[in-house]
Amino acid sequence: MKRVEDVLGLIKNIRPITVHGDATIDEVVEKMLAFQRDRAIYVIDGEGILTGMISLGDISRHLLSEGVYHGESHMPGRSILSTSMAEKAGDIMTRAVITTRPEDELDSMIKKMIDLRLKVIPVVDSSGKLLASINLLDIFKLKAQEKI
Repeated sequence: MKRVEDVLGLIKNIRPITVHGDATIDEVVEKMLAFQRDRAIYVIDGEGILTGMISLGDISRHLLSEGVYHGESHMPGRSILSTSMAEKAGDIMTRAVITTRPEDELDSMIKKMIDLRLKVIPVVDSSGKLLASINLLDIFKLKAQEKI
C-alpha cells in the first residue's frame, strides 16, 4: 500500500511557500507570484507549526471585500489596494486547514482531496510542523512512475 511519504520522495527538494502571521498581504502576493507551484501559501509560527493557509481565492475575496467591485467610487482603486496590502497574513488566512501526514495511505489522501475538491494539501508531522505540500500533479507523477 502506497503512503503519502512515497510522494514526498518525489518532491523532497521542493519546499512549501511559507510566511509568518505578521507578513503583509503585499509580501504574500509577492511570494505567490515568485513561486507559482501551488497557488497557496502556508502560515507558520516560529517553530514551523502550520497555523493557516492563504489561497489565491482568499486574497481575491479579501480585495473584493475592500470595495474594489462594490461600486464605492469615493475610494480610488490604488487606495483600496494599498490599504488591503498593508493588512497581515494572519488576518485573512484560513485557520481550519485540511492536512495529511506522511504515514497516511495515499489512496485515503487522494480520496480526501477529491471529496473536498482540494488542489493542494499540506503534509504535517505529529506536532503539526509543516513538512511539504502535495498537489495533484505530484500524484500524477507518482502514478506515471508506477507504470514505467
